[in-house]
Order: sequence, then C-alpha cells, then structure tokens
Amino acid sequence: MAKSKPIILSAMRPTGELHLGHYFSVLKNWVKLQNSYRCFYMIADLHALTTFENTAQIKNNGVKMAALWLAAGLDPKKSTIFVQSEIPEHSELAIILGMISPLSLLELNPTYKEMKEEHPKSNTLGLLAYPVLQAADILLYKAERVPIGKDQEPHLELARELARRFNRRFSPKGGTNGEIFKEPAALFEKTPKIMSLQNPAKKMSKSADENSYISLLDSPEKIRHKIKRAVTDSSREIKSSAQKPALSNLIALYRLASDKSVKEIEKKFKGLGYKEFKEELAEEIIGFLTPLQKRYQKLMENPAKIREILENGSKTAQKIAHQTLQEAKKAIGI
Repeated sequence: MAKSKPIILSAMRPTGELHLGHYFSVLKNWVKLQNSYRCFYMIADLHALTTFENTAQIKNNGVKMAALWLAAGLDPKKSTIFVQSEIPEHSELAIILGMISPLSLLELNPTYKEMKEEHPKSNTLGLLAYPVLQAADILLYKAERVPIGKDQEPHLELARELARRFNRRFSPKGGTNGEIFKEPAALFEKTPKIMSLQNPAKKMSKSADENSYISLLDSPEKIRHKIKRAVTDSSREIKSSAQKPALSNLIALYRLASDKSVKEIEKKFKGLGYKEFKEELAEEIIGFLTPLQKRYQKLMENPAKIREILENGSKTAQKIAHQTLQEAKKAIGI
C-alpha cells in the first residue's frame, strides 16, 4: 500500500489584493508543495475580522483570492482549497482550546504586541486569541507540517503547546494511539523576502501605502509608476550589497521576474543609472504578471465555478474537521 502524503495547512486572510511578496514568498511555494504533500489551503475570513473594519467585501475578496491562487497554479485536484467560516468546527475547537490557553502565553506573543500597536482600534479578545484560532485551524486537520516564516514561529509553538496540553489532559479517554492531536512541525522553505518599495527595512505589505507594493493585478501604468517612485540608495551603481538595501530589493525583484542572476543583472546595467534600470525592471514585472493576470481574468468570467471549487473544498475539509472535533469532545467527555 502506498504511503499517504503528509498533511500541511496554510492560509491567507482575504483583506485585500495580493502582491508580489505573496507570490514569491508564499504562492509559488504552495504550488510546489502540492506535489509532495496533502495540502489544505484556507481562506482565513474569520481571522480577517480581527483587524478588518469594513467586512462588506470579505466574501467577494475570498472569491478573488481563490481565483488568484488558481491562476498562480494551485490545483483543486491536488489541494483542498476552502473557506474557514464555512466550517464551524474551527470556531468550536478554538473555544475548547481557549479553556487550556494560559493568558500569559497569549499576552507575551510578540506578534500580538506588534498588531496591537499597528491596529490600536482592534485590541480585542479576538486579536489576543488569534493564535488560539490559528492552532485550531492546524490541529483540526492533524497537520504534520506548516509552511511558515521565522516571524510566525511563536504562533506555531503555541499550537504545539496546546496540542501537548490537550493530549496530556484528555487523550487517555480517546483518540488515535492515545493522542488526539499531532504536534505540527514548521516547514521552513527557502523563499525570498520581498521588501517594501518605500521602506526596504519592512516587508512588502498590502496594509501599507499603495506605492509600497506591486499588486498581482496592477496595470502596466501602475507598475511603471510605482517602480519609478521606489526608493533607491545614494550610490548610482547598479550593484547588490548589504549597504544598499533599497537597490538590492529592486535587483531581487528583477531577478525573480526575469530569472536572471544577480551577476547578469549587474553586468547588464554596468555604466547605466537608476532610470534605465527602473524602466527595464518595470517591463520585466509587467511581462511576468501578464500571463497570470490573463488566467485570473478568464477565471473571473465564471465566479460560480470558483465558488463551486470552494464549496467542494469546504465539504472535504469539514469531513476531516468534524471527525477530529468529535474525537476531541469524546476525550473531554462532552
């Protein structure tokens, strides 16, 4: 009998357009992972509620996000693509896990501290308990691996800690091999870190100024405008170095969009200035995004088909989530 593929789970919040950072640091990796893992990719609309004040477009954003995922290469025959809020087991398990989550662990979470400062109006129980719901997302599917960046380690460690606490306290009463939940391990894939066009010390983010990121759906005119306004360093030489973080970020974007090496790029622009470099960088990005945008536009001609994919994915995911939740409730005695 063939060995089943290990399970992974990953998610994005439908709070706006995806950008190049999402593609090169996450989506490209997701596409690769679906060939080696049993992948669950989730539209985390409940998580979006923690900082997203205008919720009217969350559902439509989810459909558009799914279309971009499909345009980028996710295959619903290989991966389960689903919507978090369509599966009530996520919320129910989060409540249960909340009963064994020490308040001190949640308050010490560095991501909570950062988000509290960034979103002072959203300092709610939901924001504080964000990692508990995230743990429920992961543990419901008994995910063995979670593809994350280093900055997300505290969240994953909380999920591991809650799995241990639950198993110690309740697992003798039920579950598989004496344990209900698996402790998920981080899957650190080597992915590029794409920085802001306006501040190379910060990651590219859709919550920042529009000129700081390139949306996957930006028009050629917008891309040219944003690249033209991108910050650079004092030296005019087109050369990547730690002392030139702004230029190095733009060279990294050129490398990813064109598939040329850094040395090839530096040689190509030797003796030339930022004007020539930025103009060609913009064209490389436009050329790279055009096929993806065409696939996205074709998919969006039939949004009902995208919703059908999400509905089927949610049904598949819920079967697993329901079974896991029932195991957990049986172990508790409720």
